[in-house]
Amino acid sequence: METIKHGKRIFPFVVCLVFGCIIGGYSDTPLPLLSLLAVTCAFVFLGMELAVYLLLIALPFSFRYILPGRFEIQTPTEPLLGMFVAVYCVRRILDRVIQPGIGVPSDRTKPENTFPFFAPLCFYILITFLSAINTPDLFGTLKGALRATVYMLFSVIVYTVIQNRTSLKRLFVASFPSAAVAVIWTVIVLIYHIDAWQWTSAYRSAPFTNYSVYGAFAALFFLVCLSRLLFDNSGYDRVLWTAWFLCFGVGLLFCFSRGVWLSVIVAIGFMLLQLGKGVTHKKILFIGTACLILLACLNLPGIYNILVERVTSAVDLSYASNRARLLRWGQAFVMFAESPILGKGYGAFAMLYEEDVALVGSYTAQYQLGAHSEYLQVMAELGIVGLGIWVWLNFAFLRYGFRALQTLEDGFYRAMVIGLMAAEISLMVHFTVNNLLNGDAIGVPFWGIYGLLPAVVQMANREKTS
Repeated sequence: METIKHGKRIFPFVVCLVFGCIIGGYSDTPLPLLSLLAVTCAFVFLGMELAVYLLLIALPFSFRYILPGRFEIQTPTEPLLGMFVAVYCVRRILDRVIQPGIGVPSDRTKPENTFPFFAPLCFYILITFLSAINTPDLFGTLKGALRATVYMLFSVIVYTVIQNRTSLKRLFVASFPSAAVAVIWTVIVLIYHIDAWQWTSAYRSAPFTNYSVYGAFAALFFLVCLSRLLFDNSGYDRVLWTAWFLCFGVGLLFCFSRGVWLSVIVAIGFMLLQLGKGVTHKKILFIGTACLILLACLNLPGIYNILVERVTSAVDLSYASNRARLLRWGQAFVMFAESPILGKGYGAFAMLYEEDVALVGSYTAQYQLGAHSEYLQVMAELGIVGLGIWVWLNFAFLRYGFRALQTLEDGFYRAMVIGLMAAEISLMVHFTVNNLLNGDAIGVPFWGIYGLLPAVVQMANREKTS
């Protein structure tokens, strides 16, 4: 009966999606998109939890849709995110004005169960819009700030929707198979283009745009799987989770991003530190296995020289990508010096930065440019105030997680908390050398985990109390 109920909810959305795609192929009008948005709104309102799962299923396969008038959306990710925020706000208003308990679970309306990162999140949203004071393009900054706000509020949606162990299991069932298909698809494409697997051009037929996005995405699922295998001694399907672990592990082996390598190493180091003295054998087994796999990969024909060159090029200033990255970092500092308090405006880096042909060649990026560092880009666009709040956001997450680890007993919830923290730490480290948060493939998981961690901790506390 439950399956039939969910089927009736999702059927109108699927029909509208198919109908909209058919009409869109033969029409230049925005009618298909408007129809899709209308039905998406109704679908989210009727089943927000189901819509979250649908979003995670479609996430690796979302596509860019260009609209007239300088608009572009990532379909279906961003329409769903927008509807989530709209429906959530409407339901909160209904809860306040008409009748408590409509849409938002009652246990989440208690003061002790409010979203723990609400204050830094609200301040960060506020500073994102305030930065428009110095922007060279007011419309572009406000549009970008609104889009960023929708992504950020996804953390609150996840915190609200994922209320118990059953919904958490459904979230895994929705996200892991879809992510595995995307990673396997990408690995096949890279094998087919094995001669150029270290270049972004090899990803043109894959679900991901480049190796940084691909590697960061695969690392999130790899770390969650690793955490459960290391820390969860309860009864669960270890064969299935080992298969997920191997799938995403192989996917990581095909990633050529130095930022991903560094972030995964730091995240795994954090996880190994959480292992107690009584499980030293797990550390030895894991490190030994990792060394053997790395040794086997290095002995593959042609791989050793490529990897050594890639690692040594990290400190080679004559390397073209390094010079381009340093140029962008320098531009970020210049922008910060010009507007140190509130920055140059959200999205202003792409508006003001111009590539130096002498450094990067005649190629010009098709889409907006970034500072190649999330922290420096925040500093340049939102100033010292925005950077301080951004650090507050990250610090609040880590402090909450470490405090939870002091009270959680070994088992499922502790494994999940460590895995979620490791995944978020990997992104925080990767953000030092790349800015990936504007894309949905990384933005949705980052803000989703930001809301999922406190949800999991509160599940554990409720079960412990009961």
